[in-house]
Amino acid sequence: MSIKIFLSTVSDEFRAYRDLLRRDLTRHNVEVKVQEDFVDLGGDTLDKLDVYIAECDAVVHLVGDMTGATPGAREQATLLRKHPDLPKDLPPLAEAFAGAPITYTQWEAWLALHRQKLLLIAKPDANAPRDKAYAPTEQSRAAQKTHLARLEAVRRYPGCVFANADQLATYVFRSGILDPLVQDYAAQEAQARQLAEGFIREMAQRVAADKTLDLEGMQQAVRNAIDIYEKEIAGGVQQSNTDDIVTRALQQARNQFDAGKSRLAQETLRRAMEDMRQERDRCEQGVKTLGERRRDMALAAYDGEAAAQAIIEMAEALHGDHHQGVWEELTQQEDALTAFGSDQGSNVHLVAAIGVNRHLERIARTPDEKGYAHNSHGIAAGTLGERESGAAHLEQAVVAYRAALDERKRERVPLDWATTQNNLGNALRTLGERETGTARLEQAVAAFHAALQEHTRERFPLDWAMTQVNLGNALATLGERESGTARLEQAVAAYRAALEKWTRERVPLQWATTQNNLGSALNKLGERESGTARLEQAVAAYRAALEEWTRKRVPLNWATTQNNLGNALTKLGERESGTARLEQAVAAYRAALEERTRERVPLQWATTQNNLGITLKALGERESGMARLEQAVAAFLAALEERTRERVPLQWAMTQNNLGNALAKLGERESGATRLEQAVAAYCAALDVYTHERARIDWAMTQNNLGVALQTLGARENGTARLEQAVAAYSAALAECTRERVPLDWANSIGNQGSAMALLAERTSDGALASRALTQLETGERVLREGGHEAWSITFRRQLPKAKALVARLSAPQSY
Repeated sequence: MSIKIFLSTVSDEFRAYRDLLRRDLTRHNVEVKVQEDFVDLGGDTLDKLDVYIAECDAVVHLVGDMTGATPGAREQATLLRKHPDLPKDLPPLAEAFAGAPITYTQWEAWLALHRQKLLLIAKPDANAPRDKAYAPTEQSRAAQKTHLARLEAVRRYPGCVFANADQLATYVFRSGILDPLVQDYAAQEAQARQLAEGFIREMAQRVAADKTLDLEGMQQAVRNAIDIYEKEIAGGVQQSNTDDIVTRALQQARNQFDAGKSRLAQETLRRAMEDMRQERDRCEQGVKTLGERRRDMALAAYDGEAAAQAIIEMAEALHGDHHQGVWEELTQQEDALTAFGSDQGSNVHLVAAIGVNRHLERIARTPDEKGYAHNSHGIAAGTLGERESGAAHLEQAVVAYRAALDERKRERVPLDWATTQNNLGNALRTLGERETGTARLEQAVAAFHAALQEHTRERFPLDWAMTQVNLGNALATLGERESGTARLEQAVAAYRAALEKWTRERVPLQWATTQNNLGSALNKLGERESGTARLEQAVAAYRAALEEWTRKRVPLNWATTQNNLGNALTKLGERESGTARLEQAVAAYRAALEERTRERVPLQWATTQNNLGITLKALGERESGMARLEQAVAAFLAALEERTRERVPLQWAMTQNNLGNALAKLGERESGATRLEQAVAAYCAALDVYTHERARIDWAMTQNNLGVALQTLGARENGTARLEQAVAAYSAALAECTRERVPLDWANSIGNQGSAMALLAERTSDGALASRALTQLETGERVLREGGHEAWSITFRRQLPKAKALVARLSAPQSY
């Protein structure tokens, strides 16, 4: 089923926003329409809008200061004959029905309300950019103010206020796309299973409201909820031998739950459990049955806090004032919730576990109980935080672990202290990966080193190895952000140390995980070094991981390592003159895509499509035809279908940059300028997100690539404007891509700028500029050649004779 979205806008004011939304929201199962799609067909536009809106799932209504065109009296009269109930259904439109004008765009919102469609109203703030044709009048402003007042009268305004296109796209995607997609997915999953519609509707609404989940996470949450329903509610105990109270409550609650009234169903079970408590000796099994059914209904309805409350009240009903009984019941339930939430990817189970742990923290009496409760709270919150884009649950985990360390003193319980230090390190590392600074990562390294004081190699070899791997992960992330290689070297050492105890024979899957992580650290080192030894070692590590991470055993891990292997092979291939490594990389990416499907893991699918495009582009540069370059463009465009600006802005920008690279190379081989102009547009789009403040190195890389496209355009045009823009872009790149930080990228940019400067010097007869250009070409060629990047160095080597001749000609005495 395709989700249909209608964008209701005044083009002269919001065309850029509308076009961006249409491009970003459209995907294989989302269709986006605008008013012009119907105007172009001729006939009664208002009626065509009504017919399409009737089939839509959501209407996005942008309200600014301009009003757009107004339908004629005949069109409006035809609509009223078609919908005679409009005046009664929409009382605020009384003036319009009496002959006052109402525009097509305003009608789109009212038709959505009449058709009971999801209506998303968005208004720009005072400083939001508008289109060039923006020309509001006092009359249009007053009309829009009246329109908003009418919408407010039916409680549909205010909606979202946006300052830029990113804010608007995020609002629409979260509110207008995810909700219907999740509802549709839930309906499809339930269709063949004879599940109650009320349950499906209520559960899907709660899942869609979890803004921490992406679409893949929501689909998994739907599947988990349906599994609980089938196993524990539909397939569980329907009657009890304990008491009629239990049997009646189970049946009544099931009917209420199927009707989409999960809270009422849980209250029915709670009241029955209270009734059973009056005769404790014969009611224990009944209370257990009712309490667990209440818990399962809450989990199936995606209500973690209600599930936690059900568990707490069940434990108290079963054990009363007996602290040890309550404690054991709650810890057993909490442990099961955390395990399921971790293993099955269920956020609602983790929310329930956090609720139970908070209660455990309140009732804990001894240091051991307090330490256990805080540590368990940290595990559940940390696992949930790893799945979210925000930091709230990770911060919560850090607080919980530090509270646990106040109770788990090293002198008293050294192993518990070390375990919590390790857990604290993991939470800090995840936080550090999401922040621009390195303070959290440094704290994580310190926590892992602390854990290793007790998790020694001699006493606890497997725990020691696990902590070494975690330490390696933190060091590798630090190393990626630093210009040197010391941290990356330390990460490699930590991984290799872990492999001495995490052997293939003893723990094959953990061994494979460490081999994969070792490969990634070696790959990053290889990118920064001149030779290829590290890259070869990375390839060997990835291939070792694949011996245990097989497709049959762990298909997604297998696909991840195939993708990583492709990355290392591509880096090797770029430094070699042949194409064998690049072909191997393409094969690895295509293998990964057999498991990394768009339906299953859309963002990972897009990542591999992006990587495949990079390799196809590198192959295309070495071939005379354009087939590989066209395939590269197709791969990047495919990636952009999921890597949208509103979902993953930095990845979107990366792929826009890569798309620009492929288009630029195609443009170099074509006589026209179309592809080159498209490349410039792609780079400029990337730079909207890759700002100097936000992503300096990526910003610099894109500036370099923009310079290449501008230089190619400038070489084909008269004048010097494009060439001067190219030199400026290279200068921007060199401000961040320094020789100390990234020597090969620096050499590439310095040589590229020399090439553009040589063209400028030739057109302006500037001898000094020509000499500078020659120096830069020679420097770039030498550094790249010595760094083992033959493919890049040869480009500048071929330009040297012409540059030397230009210098000689411009420096020769002029005769008059």
